[in-house]
Amino acid sequence: MAEEPKEPKEPEDPEDPHETDIYAPVREKGYQFIQLDTVQGIARITLNRPPANVLSVEMMEELNLALESLEYQRDVKLVVLASVGKYFSAGFELADHLGDRGYMMLEGFRRVFENLLKLDKPTLGVVAGPALGAGCVLAAGCDITLVAAGAKLGLPEIKAGVFNTVAAVLLPRLVGRKRAYEMILGGGSLAPADAERVGLITRAVPDERLDAEAAALIQRFQEASAPVMQVVRRAVTGALDLPFADALRHAEDVYLNQLMGTEDAEEGLKAIMEKRKPVWKDR
Repeated sequence: MAEEPKEPKEPEDPEDPHETDIYAPVREKGYQFIQLDTVQGIARITLNRPPANVLSVEMMEELNLALESLEYQRDVKLVVLASVGKYFSAGFELADHLGDRGYMMLEGFRRVFENLLKLDKPTLGVVAGPALGAGCVLAAGCDITLVAAGAKLGLPEIKAGVFNTVAAVLLPRLVGRKRAYEMILGGGSLAPADAERVGLITRAVPDERLDAEAAALIQRFQEASAPVMQVVRRAVTGALDLPFADALRHAEDVYLNQLMGTEDAEEGLKAIMEKRKPVWKDR
């Protein structure tokens, strides 16, 4: 659900998100509502339907195409999800809740999370403005989420007599059953500092520091080995819903049969023993 109409006017909330120009982009063409840039092992998906970045069926289709296109790009170390405009995203297109588009809306959003789950690259959400409804869920669904302290998070769908299906499944896993009930059924908003405290996001950052904090984190990934990042992400994600003993066996299997088959794992261990910086081959 979106708080803005289909073609949003100037939002009532005066919050002023900051566009995050972290690096010079090399842009993939063919998208209308998003941008896809890949530079030095960092893929950046930018929601580009300002000012509110309302998630229409068509916009989610582009988002899914972008995520699917990254699946076999072995040199990608991190996927950054950001936005332009005053909002990170105000949620779903209101008209998409009705008729046949309701099914398409739910299917499109489900596919986004299926693609995020199977993607073996870590994901970073950089949220400079309000993230509401589906926008809030999308931000929270990233592996790491940095949010400007002046932004706002919330799930207002209940006020319109609907709910977000992914939130109903994801939020209890992130923040616990009690807090999830409060957020989904209460329909209120949450300050980023409170969202950090309950585990909905990774960190609330002063507005003026968001770009710098994101850039510093991105640089750490740029300096890492692509296959190591991918294997570790695979180990963590694959174990999330398994019983503890099965999760351990899964992590051990990934370690022995995937990680130790990379040249970079051997290089990293040798570099530590030889007291030098590793030279990654991304193999």
